[in-house]
Amino acid sequence: MAVGIEEQSTTFNEFENLITVVIHSIQGRGMRDGDPLTEKDKKDIKVLLSECRGIANKVSRCLNTRINRAELSSLMRRYEVNKPFKISPMLYEFIEANLHVYDLAEGDYDFTVTPLTIAWREIDEKGLTDYDDMLQEALSRVGAEYVELDPETSSVILKLPNMRLDHGASYRGYTLRYMKEHLIRNGVTSGYINMGGTLHMIGRKPDGSSWRSSLINQLDEGSSIGVIELQDKAIASATVDERGYVKGTRLYRHLINPYTGKKRDTGLFSVSCISDSPWVADITTTVIFLIGLERGEKFMKQISEEMNVFIAYTAVNNKGEVFVSPSLEFVPAGDI
Repeated sequence: MAVGIEEQSTTFNEFENLITVVIHSIQGRGMRDGDPLTEKDKKDIKVLLSECRGIANKVSRCLNTRINRAELSSLMRRYEVNKPFKISPMLYEFIEANLHVYDLAEGDYDFTVTPLTIAWREIDEKGLTDYDDMLQEALSRVGAEYVELDPETSSVILKLPNMRLDHGASYRGYTLRYMKEHLIRNGVTSGYINMGGTLHMIGRKPDGSSWRSSLINQLDEGSSIGVIELQDKAIASATVDERGYVKGTRLYRHLINPYTGKKRDTGLFSVSCISDSPWVADITTTVIFLIGLERGEKFMKQISEEMNVFIAYTAVNNKGEVFVSPSLEFVPAGDI
């Protein structure tokens, strides 16, 4: 017997992002053509929504460098050069993943570039023209090759003074991954999570159809590129506008070459990545902006094979030309 579609949701702020969690169905109950949610289901969903808040807060307390009491902030303040600093399993995993992406991107993705980001902010705000010494000083504190993990003691060793590790390139996907895994582990079969524009869709919509997302070419008056289906998939997007590199709610004034400290431009205007893994989708948008589409294809192939996940992209370059991964199934705008 068909039943009305129900949903329960929560919206809250964490990591300076608005997060919305929506749950439609548990173990198939709550779908239009299935059994309705039981009273126990509804109580369980309220608990799960509350637990998602707790998960997001836990990740923030670990990684949010804008909070002094967060573990990553504490590490930056308290570490001593070349001495092991014991860290939590969550932070260890985050650093390990970022070091691996650093290797796969051949050093062009570097999560220690924060000193350069800060330097460029000051250069821009003050309109400085003589800043080579400032960049060289910042460069002396940059380099993921100077970050080492010790698995036996669950410690990190930083080999330069005043280093700064950045959470920014993938913390949304990292947070979504934890929330998504928790929901699925507890029987959620339809719903979605939206964190600052990075989305993960669970199962299908309550009417049985796939979730859909429109892909837009903002350089062509916001025209539609096409529509993709997102069953058990995540999508993350980033773009470049007059302010700089924009990802979700966060603005980076420039994409930076970690070897020279100078600005980097691969000719891309926007990138959207789709994956089974919200973390892979999130980190890959930044990597493609840094290394371009040709090397980005190689990166995606490597990470897809290593993690056994699907990954694809759509991109628009500065000329308004559209590029789509061959593996991405979508409905072109002309066929809609």
